[in-house]
This record gives sequence, structure tokens and C-alpha cells, in this order.
Amino acid sequence: MKTRLLLALLVLPAWSQAQTFTLDQALATARTSRQALVSAQLDAESAALTARGLGSYPALTLGVGQSDREGLGATDQDLFVSLPVDLFGKVSASKNLGRAQTRIAEAQRRQTLLTIQTEVLIAYFEAVAAARLKHVADGHLQVVDALHQATVRRLEEGTVAELQVTRSSIELARARQAVATRGASALAAWKRVEAATGADLASQAPDLGASLAAPKVDLALHPNIMVLAAQVSQAEAERDHAQREGMPELELVGLRTPWREPESAYGLRLQLTWRGLDFGRSRNEQAAASKRRGALQAALRDATSQAEANLAALDIEIEDAGKRLVALQAIRDSASVLVAKSQQGFTQGYGTLLDVLEATRALREIEQEREEAQLAVNLAVAAKYEAAGRLIEVPE
Repeated sequence: MKTRLLLALLVLPAWSQAQTFTLDQALATARTSRQALVSAQLDAESAALTARGLGSYPALTLGVGQSDREGLGATDQDLFVSLPVDLFGKVSASKNLGRAQTRIAEAQRRQTLLTIQTEVLIAYFEAVAAARLKHVADGHLQVVDALHQATVRRLEEGTVAELQVTRSSIELARARQAVATRGASALAAWKRVEAATGADLASQAPDLGASLAAPKVDLALHPNIMVLAAQVSQAEAERDHAQREGMPELELVGLRTPWREPESAYGLRLQLTWRGLDFGRSRNEQAAASKRRGALQAALRDATSQAEANLAALDIEIEDAGKRLVALQAIRDSASVLVAKSQQGFTQGYGTLLDVLEATRALREIEQEREEAQLAVNLAVAAKYEAAGRLIEVPE
């Protein structure tokens, strides 16, 4: 335990003097370093290529063959070229299906971006709060150390009892312990920032003044809403595709006379083919796609309603945390004045050690509450970005 605390005390001075690593830098680093984004990007590219394949025109077919006995097998198809003609829009239906799948993959990539952004925001703001709480502990230690020195001096002057020195020594030891604990917490919080960004940030430190303005809300850009909307389009495309699959097939065929014919001749054939009976397959596929479309539309309406309610709740939390922060700042200013006056009174001999200790402890608690309120504001804003599905624009 002592070794861990000593390590924290030795490392933190160097860490606190490290180069500032801003929130924008953290977000930009995560977008280039996190392998989850690489995976999502590859999935989106794969979906785009699949969509291109689905939207491609039917392939040109070349057939060549010969039988070992006359009258066996193909005759006028010993050599042929076949080209399907998309007269009934089957290619268009497949293309719409591919576009819907691409939109789903892109929305899922955006969801991955949003998830990583939320992880970075939470980790970064918690690291900022931990570092600021470390500074609160440092300030408290300076006050307690000065108080201890003043108590020792007054003991030497014979104006206080030795018991007062013992008490100030205990408070000094507690303050040092608090500094070590806060230091370890700050280092641990920064490690979580490294995990969220996917980068080694050992020589970096957070921006202690980092903050974030509340986002503009457009739920149409929320990844979950985008996925559901794209799935509705996909269901519509599937219904259209199932309907067109039952349509006739038109084919243009170029033929050559059989190999055994003494003279070669070439011609064209237009072939129309349709399904006579599919035992209800097309009808059931269309009905299933329609049901799925209805289910997804209901899910889309529900998701939108839930997102709107969540955003309204977050607005209340942000407003309350902001008011609490302002109030605590005013209280902190008054408590700071009280500490200065009580410390001055004790040094000049007309105040008591208990007065200074109580005022100092109260100031530390108020400063801790202020930092917790600031963290609550930042986390609530981060939650609103997630609830709104808003991605933060950062420099490349």
C-alpha cells in the first residue's frame, strides 16, 4: 500500500506538467485508432459493394456444346449467346434492396462512431474531474501544512498546548494520504482515456477547463432512428422484389445452326418465360415483407418517442446541475474567505486550531461537491449527445 502511494506521489508531479491533450484531440485520436471503427468501415464498404452487385444487370451467357451422336442433346443450341432483358424492373428492385442494406450498414457505422464518442467523453470528463480533485487535495494539503507549521511555532512560543500540535500532525497526515489517493485516481482515470482513444497518452494530460456545449437535436440523424428507417425501406424493397420475382422473364438469344449442318447460319430468338404455379411462395413473401414493414414502422415511432422523452429528461438534469454548480461556486468563495480569516486569526493568536480545521474541511468538501457538480454537467451533456445521436465535428 505504501509503495503504491509513494509511486503515485512520485509520478504525479511529472504527469501534471505533461503536454495538454484536448478533448478534440481525444475524439480525433479515437476515430483513427479504434479497431471497432475499422471493422464498421469495412462492413459499410462491404455493404456498398454488395449493393453494386445486386444492382448489376443480369449476366450475358455464352453456351457451347456438342453431342457424340446425332439427334442426342442440343441442336440449335450448340452455340448460343443469351442476354436477359429487364423488362419488368427486377434489376431495379434488387438495386433498391441493395441501397437499403447500404443505408443500414452506414447507420451502424455511425452508431459505432457514436458509441466510441460517448466512451471518450465519459472517460475524458472523469479524468478531468479526477485531476481537478487532485488539485483540491493539493490545496488542502498546503493549507494544513501551513497550519501545522504555525501550530509548531506557537508551541515553541508557549501559546498552545502540545496536544494541538498532535492534532495538526494527524490532519497533515490525512491530507497527504488524500493527495496520494486522489493522485492514484487521476492516473487510473487517464488510463481509461487511453483505453477509450486506443492510444498511448503517457506523456499527455487532460485540459482541466474542458467543457462541451449542449448539442443541436435532429433525431433523423440518430443511428438507431436511421437503422430503423433504413430497415423500413429494406422491407419495402423486399416486398417489391418478391412481387417482381413472379413476373415473366424476357430473354434475347443469339443462335447458330448445329455443328453438323454443312452451312452455318445465325439468328435471334426472343424468349418469354413465366412461372405457372409457385404454390403461394411469392404471395407469402410479399405478405411477410408487408408485416415486417408495419412492425418496423411501429418500432421507429416508439424509438422516436423514447428518444424525445429521454432528451427532455436530460435537459432537466443539465439545468439542475448547472444551477447547482453556480450555487456551489458562490458558497466556495465564501468558504475560502472564511478559511483565510480563521487561519490569520490563529496565526495572530486570537483564533483556535479547531476553527481553522473546521473551516478548511468545509472548504475541501465544498470544492469536492463543486467538482462533482461540474462532472455531472459534463456527463449529462455527453449523455445528450448520445441521446440526440449527434457526432462532434473534430479536425482531421
